[in-house]
Amino acid sequence: MKKMIQLIRNKVRNVGVRAVAVLADNRGDLATNTIGAIIVGVVVVGLLIVAINQFFPDFFSDMFERMADKLNSNW
Repeated sequence: MKKMIQLIRNKVRNVGVRAVAVLADNRGDLATNTIGAIIVGVVVVGLLIVAINQFFPDFFSDMFERMADKLNSNW
């Protein structure tokens, strides 16, 4: 009977150790943080473009026209 109780205790203890190991697992943290940082960066750049476009409406169109003129002048 004593061996059976010890066996049950060991099984319960092993299950507890495995549960703690699964809950404390952090192997995917670096990838998750990297993807989150990329998303935040894209959102910030998008908001910056929207703000520039709002305050200087012809900024991007003038810039692209000047770039096209410079590129086409070499051909």
